[in-house]
Amino acid sequence: MLAVVHNAHSSEQSRDAGVVLTYDAATEALLKVVEGALHRSRDDGESWESIPLPPSAQGTITGVATPAGDGETIYISGPGIGVIRTQDGGQSWTSLNEGLPNTDVISLAAHSTLPETLYLYIPAKGIYRTQDEGASWQLMDSGPEAIRQLIHTNMEGSMETGWLYAATAQGAKVSMDCFCLWRGAGDLNSPVYSLVFDPGQPKELYASTEEGLFRSENGGQEWKEAPSPEDSPMALTMSPSGALFAATANGALFKSTDRGGSWELVNG
Repeated sequence: MLAVVHNAHSSEQSRDAGVVLTYDAATEALLKVVEGALHRSRDDGESWESIPLPPSAQGTITGVATPAGDGETIYISGPGIGVIRTQDGGQSWTSLNEGLPNTDVISLAAHSTLPETLYLYIPAKGIYRTQDEGASWQLMDSGPEAIRQLIHTNMEGSMETGWLYAATAQGAKVSMDCFCLWRGAGDLNSPVYSLVFDPGQPKELYASTEEGLFRSENGGQEWKEAPSPEDSPMALTMSPSGALFAATANGALFKSTDRGGSWELVNG
């Protein structure tokens, strides 16, 4: 479920990703990026600890990923950073950019069940996949345009191991992870900030858009508007127990235990 050097194209997209959220199921911890700093909470956002970042990661962090079943490893990404990894709580970091055309990584996603596999997106280049924990990368396809976030789900029906969803400036897009074809995910056509799926019910998706928060119960074929905490949140994540979290642009964290029906402020 990151000094920054980047061109105008990647800068425009990364401004939408100032807040990043993910849930590490292996350690039951929330990971949050706000203003370029990485934090972890082991009590659903009530308290936070800072995870040290290397000098190379001071700037815009656009992605945080934790591999399935591995409670020690954290990957972060961002323009000018590419992908780096820690396996000791941030005490040391390793660059994983061998084989990438540049380090302007906008989005990073871990495979939902295979810990060695990750995906990333580089504007004007495409979507790359690693199946060896970032030791090497392979270009898979060009992907949809203006991707803001990628997520991988283990929803049934794929010709390979699951599905990739992309939050883009033109709506939500979906493809089997065999990269057979990208198509629109239902009629969600307004710009999408963030997508998340329920680990216990992979067909259930949530999308934060410029028009508010939406929920799908059939893999993104149809969407219904749902209550949204304050303005449209910039980042979403979900725990295996079904707790839905949303972070706003200023870093305020909200939690819903009834699948987005109601929200409580965890911290501001």
